Parts: sequence; structure tokens; C-alpha cells
Amino acid sequence: MFSIRTLTLSLFLYSLAPLNVHAKDCESNFGQKTLFDLKAKQFSIEDESKRNKTAVKLLSCLGHKDPDIRDGVVYEGLSHWLRNQELEEQTIKVLFESLVALLNAPNQDKDNYTQPFASLVLAEVVRVDRITPYLTAEQRQQVVDTSTQYMEAVNDHRGFDNQEGWRHAVAHTSDIFLQLALNPNISKTQLDQLLSAIVTQVSPANEHSYIHGEPKRLATAFAYIALREEQTEQTIVGVLDEIANPKPFANWGSVYKNESGLAKLHNTRAFIYSLFALSSQSKNPNLVAIQPTLIKIIRELG
Repeated sequence: MFSIRTLTLSLFLYSLAPLNVHAKDCESNFGQKTLFDLKAKQFSIEDESKRNKTAVKLLSCLGHKDPDIRDGVVYEGLSHWLRNQELEEQTIKVLFESLVALLNAPNQDKDNYTQPFASLVLAEVVRVDRITPYLTAEQRQQVVDTSTQYMEAVNDHRGFDNQEGWRHAVAHTSDIFLQLALNPNISKTQLDQLLSAIVTQVSPANEHSYIHGEPKRLATAFAYIALREEQTEQTIVGVLDEIANPKPFANWGSVYKNESGLAKLHNTRAFIYSLFALSSQSKNPNLVAIQPTLIKIIRELG
């Protein structure tokens, strides 16, 4: 039977339209002291209703300029509650709908903190579904579509800055892919959709050279997609061959007098080396099967 408290919480959550959760001004919901006190108390809120309401309101701080709030309070707090099963299912659904809507919308944050951190939190929200399913098949397709479209569109590859903290859009979105790859309710067609998106960011079109661990995060997601029994050696080898293609250059030996070519070589090497390091000692037949291809590519890259 519904208690008055549960009914009140449900009405509060129902009243939150997904995009309205993201107020431009975090301070309208929290003072800085309140946020830092929340972390100091290890995100302990005994009142269930208050905890669930706070979780949703924290989304308004995803784009906060202070990384100690954006990363240290918002992400850490939501991750803590989600991983310790301290949020109502309806709250998690509101988080899901809000984050998906935010990633689908045009970027309104000139500093570009909000969407990369929406991706990071969405990875935690999606993780819940693989452990305790709560999403419909349509919602799973929605998050596959949203995350792959966002990954393919990323053109701000800033990772970490001493003053500004993390953005890390590619790495954070790779974390969504990893959680989806681990979810048995994600189909082969959807897994292939994830693979196609990974290919677009192994070596970005804007000639960016990764220095903040993005290739390893991409490779980790790739490895877990390859582990799925639905995958075939033909599919995975085909994707690896696409990644290792030096186009628009004639071959890898011709890139050394071109900045774009050198960035492409650097990024491709980092991805392939990361994937090899992650998979070379595995006994899983899917990963064993791709070792000859990885070794061949490593030799080609030089």
C-alpha cells in the first residue's frame, strides 16, 4: 500500500519534466556549504524522500564550474546512491529521462561541462539496469541511440585541466558503452551500433591527439562488446581492419610529415595497444580469436 510519504515523493518526481531538472543556476537549489557538507557526511541522508529529491536536484549542478562540486559532489553522490541501491526506481527513471534528454538537446553550456558529466552519470544510471532491470526495450534502444549519436558528434576533446578539472566526453561516453555491453538485454544489432560509434572516435576528425586515457576507455568498451557471445570473429576483425586503415593516407609510413597523419597514428596505436594489453592474456575464445589481427596491426603501425 502506498504511504503518504511515498505518494508525495512520486508526485514530486512526476512533476519534474526532464529538461526542467537542469536549472541554469545550481545555487537556486543548493548553497556551496550544503553541497560540501553533503560530501563530508558521505552522502548520508536518512530521510528517504529528501534523499530522492536531492538526487534529482543535483542534476542542476552537472555544469558547475567548480570541479569539486561537479565531480566530487554531483557525480560521486549520485554514484554512491545508485550503487548502494538508495534511490527509488521512479527517481532513477527521472534521472534516466533527464540525462537522455540533456544529451539529445543542443549544448547550452559554453564551458561544455554539462553534457560530458551527464554522460558520466548516465553510465551509472544504465549500470543499474544491467543489475536490476528497470528499463523497457524501447528505453534501451533510446539510450543506445542517444549515446552513440552523442559519441559520434563529440568535437570538444578536452580532457583534464588543472583549474577547470575534467570534461572527458569520449571517455565518459565510453563508460556508457561499457555498461551497455555488459547488459544481456542489449542485442547484437545494438552492440554493432556501439562499435560503429567507437570507430568514429578512435582517431578524431579534428586531429586531436589523446593524452588523458581516452583510448583505454574506448578499448575497454570495445573488449567487452567483443566478449559477447552474439559477436562473431568476422564482425570484430572487420571493425579492427577499419580502425587500422590509414586512409586518407596511402600507408602508415607516409604519415610522418603530416600533423594530421601523426595524430591519427598516435591515436590508433594507443587504442590498439590498449586493446592488446586488455585482451592478450584472456582465455575467452572471442578475444583469443582476434589476437592475430591485433599483432598484425601492431606490426603495420610500426
